[in-house]
Amino acid sequence: MSTPVLSICVPSRNRQRYFKETIGFLLESARQDVEFVLADNSDDASVMNAFMQAHASDGRVRYLPSENRVLSMQDNWERCLAASTGHWVSVIGDDDLIDPDLVDALQIAIGLKPDLEGFGWANLRYSWVGEQSRIHNVRVPLAGSFHDMPAELVRRRAFHWDDAGASITSGFSVYHSALSRPLLERMRARFGGRYFGHPVVDYDSALKAAALGRSFVYCARPLSIFGACPEANSSALYNLEKLRQSQQQFEQESGSDINAAPWLADFPFPASLGLTACVGQVQQWLAHEHGIAMQPGWEANFVHACARNCAGFGDRGDFDLAVELHRKALRGWRGGTLLRHFEPQYVPA
Repeated sequence: MSTPVLSICVPSRNRQRYFKETIGFLLESARQDVEFVLADNSDDASVMNAFMQAHASDGRVRYLPSENRVLSMQDNWERCLAASTGHWVSVIGDDDLIDPDLVDALQIAIGLKPDLEGFGWANLRYSWVGEQSRIHNVRVPLAGSFHDMPAELVRRRAFHWDDAGASITSGFSVYHSALSRPLLERMRARFGGRYFGHPVVDYDSALKAAALGRSFVYCARPLSIFGACPEANSSALYNLEKLRQSQQQFEQESGSDINAAPWLADFPFPASLGLTACVGQVQQWLAHEHGIAMQPGWEANFVHACARNCAGFGDRGDFDLAVELHRKALRGWRGGTLLRHFEPQYVPA
């Protein structure tokens, strides 16, 4: 088999039900220019080992079974990329979907910019059926327009928090986007010989790509779906108790306290505050460990994003507590001078 255009990597941990459905969808594709790197990291290896026997003859599949120890998310993602061989690489979660035909859109983008290194696209969101599921409509944009994304714009969104919501919108992580092999290898060489150096792997990748990438294109057509199963970390984003539990599990499996790192001594925003704080922690790590500085004046935009993060808590009690916890952090940061930018607005669920 010739070198595939795209490697689609799917790391998984104890979510075999969803992993099987994602694999089934991917392998329905008849494309021969894609590769599927499927990495199980479950407590019971036999479930996926048995399932994958039926696909042993598919030359597009690289199956990485569970090892004799539990890997951290960081290490499981690392082995996925290390095993991939494609000219381009994209990672999705085991409860997500991605369309292998995105290769056609990628080829169009490369035709527009032959030096392309990062390709992003619109995405949809889907909640797997659970006890608290609600049926609602989903808007699906169909326009297939392509947009040149200047590298400086990507960097300002990543390191100045321009155009941010509750998080940065730099938009070019290996997660639900595609990065070229040369860019990935530059990232690995520049940042300590690993693809993922920080436990928050998706934003680790996004920020490194923004720092080193030279050429980016965005496609307005959705090419992947963010799934949210009841066991997913994403289901805890706006529930303080679930956030706390998710962080405890994360630390147990990674073997470290993410909030105790020395580079956070002057950044009093614990991961339990949610997505905005987690992204800020990765940025602090890059600045202190690898010299990737934030752009001057980023702090006010970060505080605005903290307020938008609070607005995501639809439960009034969670909202009020999140606001107080953020105010406490802001009072201890930069002498409290940035509190004036913090104006959260409650949005009922």
